[in-house]
Amino acid sequence: MINNNSIVLYKSKSIKNIYNHCYKTYFFHLRKTYTRSLYSKTPIIYNDSLSNKFNILNENKGKSGIYRWILSSNNESYVGSSTNISKRLRRYYSINYLKDKTLKYNSRIYIALLKYGYKNFNLEILEYCNKEYLIAREQYYLDLLKPEYNICKTAGSMLGFKHSRETLLKLKNRDSATGYTTIIINKVNNKKKIYNSLRAAGKSICVSHTTLRRYINKNKLLNNLYFIKSKDYL
Repeated sequence: MINNNSIVLYKSKSIKNIYNHCYKTYFFHLRKTYTRSLYSKTPIIYNDSLSNKFNILNENKGKSGIYRWILSSNNESYVGSSTNISKRLRRYYSINYLKDKTLKYNSRIYIALLKYGYKNFNLEILEYCNKEYLIAREQYYLDLLKPEYNICKTAGSMLGFKHSRETLLKLKNRDSATGYTTIIINKVNNKKKIYNSLRAAGKSICVSHTTLRRYINKNKLLNNLYFIKSKDYL
């Protein structure tokens, strides 16, 4: 004979088993999908980026992912991403490149590398990932690590970025150039921003106006994050 208490207990166990099964199935597929998108989830640490320069450039050829510069004396850091880490880091290893960019931009990481030298910086490869995940994964680490040298706190944008005074003077009268009402739409939050020129729009997300031209009304994502529309879209 089955009493009411047994029925209630049986039902609760059945619901719990169903819930556990669905929960495990969901995260199995989530993990399977996620791991397919990543080459590695374990950070690779290169101490003394000067001594390890050859290994850093050689071992990261053609790999896309998230990297992190760390000043060994105080652990202040910078997080970046690239579709080709080795190619991107070659720029960091160019003193002339850093000096040239420092004159144009107030880049904290460029200034720090010049000031303290590569020997005092360690480099981490936080993870390798497919190109379509770069912006999302970089944003994850920006939020998690809160790196001190990152001026831009939003991956793929120039939010919070400031030009040097000399560059601001040069650019003062250029925003109206290539006058073309341009709309940038963020795919994640669907926010829309309108600019009075291609140059102003490009500057807001750290790309050139010539790059924007290639994406206008093409229904293609720029940096896997932005749709670019013309004034006709309004």
